[in-house]
Amino acid sequence: MITKQFNIGGMSCAACSSAVERVTGKLSGVTRSSVNLTTGILTITFDEQALSDEEIIRKVERAGFQAELHTDKNKEEKKEEEAEMEDEVHRTRTRLIVNIILAVPLLYISMGHMVPFPMPLPAVLDMHHSPLNFALAQLILTTVILFNGRKFYLVGFKSLFRGHPNMDSLVAIGTGSAYLYSLVMTFLIRSDSTAVHHLYYESAAIVVTLVMVGKYMEGRSKNKTKDAIRKLMELAPDTACVLRNGEQTEVPVEQVRQDELILIRPGDKVPLDGIITEGRTTVDESMLTGESIPAEKEAGSEVIGGSVNYQGAVTVRVTRVGSETTLAKIVKMMEDAQGRKAPISKLADTVAGYFVPAVMCIAFIAAVVWTLLGHDAAFVLTIFVSVLVIACPCALGLATPTAIMVGTGLGAGNGILIKSGEALE
Repeated sequence: MITKQFNIGGMSCAACSSAVERVTGKLSGVTRSSVNLTTGILTITFDEQALSDEEIIRKVERAGFQAELHTDKNKEEKKEEEAEMEDEVHRTRTRLIVNIILAVPLLYISMGHMVPFPMPLPAVLDMHHSPLNFALAQLILTTVILFNGRKFYLVGFKSLFRGHPNMDSLVAIGTGSAYLYSLVMTFLIRSDSTAVHHLYYESAAIVVTLVMVGKYMEGRSKNKTKDAIRKLMELAPDTACVLRNGEQTEVPVEQVRQDELILIRPGDKVPLDGIITEGRTTVDESMLTGESIPAEKEAGSEVIGGSVNYQGAVTVRVTRVGSETTLAKIVKMMEDAQGRKAPISKLADTVAGYFVPAVMCIAFIAAVVWTLLGHDAAFVLTIFVSVLVIACPCALGLATPTAIMVGTGLGAGNGILIKSGEALE
């Protein structure tokens, strides 16, 4: 049996992570499959003789998601990945601002006549004087808003057609139904001006905008939780002064080999773990021990990468490099703690797996019942959309993993290392 991790792309809610767990858990030779929605990592334990990495990736892709083997990235690769995430959050923020700016006049036009005091509106857009213009103005504003939120429709319908509906599917069906119904009513205005009373453009637009607010806050929260790990990684310098052939050479830390000699000057950070071969000094090791008083070091003493050299220059023989250094192991432990799922998360994910299909059934049954009771299409659509949209608890599967990430991150920032989600719980 072997345990491996895969990066999963295309997940947007707990129903997605539950779907990935479900399809991979059914594979031959798999004993445990767990997906952390916040980090986007699948941790799977399986029999290598019965199953290959390629088969796992193919199964995940057939379910409508992307998958690749998770590899430990170096500092530069992690910085690039974080920059991409920052860019995505920035793009979401830009689209959200545009949507909010458009949603304000849309609400004013569509709902202004309902407030208890008069709100001035040009005659060309007035519902009673120019019903068609009234509808077309809303149509244009709503179309732009829905285009900015197109990700809900692309992901939602794709997941629905693959047989794994998620929270985006609920938003896509609910707002899409309201938009299409309103579009039909807009075409009917020329022949029947009362059709103007059955427009639901603002419902579709405002729901998409509000869900986008939630997605933006979620993305920003994910980035913030990685600050602690980023700060830990930045403790070690990027370069080291290596003694080669009697000369001092400044090289990237990644190029330093085990047993090479490095020179650490007063005030420098120690780049890698090693043993002092020459010199005496004091070293601030509070990043590891929490001890505020610098430790005395002499020939034969061990120094840890990320600590700070205070007084004298020392020559150090490197004993551990790369992922073997103490600091790298701490960072790896932190990443594992944030990537693992606490037992309580499994309950939320199990509920989420059944939640979306159940909500869709309830919405359909509610629509059929109200139709049989003789209500018109506008009322039935309102009931249908209300059930779908209100039942969108995207936070259901995000609350616990986000709490674990924040908890372990804040702990690390204060010198407390929490080993796993289970330990925190």
